[in-house]
Amino acid sequence: MREQRVAFRDFDYFRHVNNAAYVTWTETLRIDFMDEVVGVPPAARIGIIMAAQRFDYLAQVAYGELVSVGCRVGRVGTKSFDLEYEIANMTADEVAVRAASTLVAYDYELRQSLVVPDAWRDIFAGYRAP
Repeated sequence: MREQRVAFRDFDYFRHVNNAAYVTWTETLRIDFMDEVVGVPPAARIGIIMAAQRFDYLAQVAYGELVSVGCRVGRVGTKSFDLEYEIANMTADEVAVRAASTLVAYDYELRQSLVVPDAWRDIFAGYRAP
């Protein structure tokens, strides 16, 4: 989980956080999770590639408010898995966004999908959604 204050660059003409900021926040957490927890840095030969993203916007977040961005592992399939995100507005004490991304284990040199490695599955077990 990461906490951060909403910066000027994150909001739009309507004075709330722009949808692109939520994508950046979840993508940053995804990269950090894979690097710091799973041990797969962004430039790894065997890594992940994005297959899909979904965002459900539940409440607005405004400039200067404090948010926390968290993720956990959802479904784990043969070659893909889902990360589920929750962005909470800590200032208003409410969930602002729920999101998910479907990620595919991928060999960048061979340019093909792979079976999710067992080592990843073992790590994911500690980060699974209840």
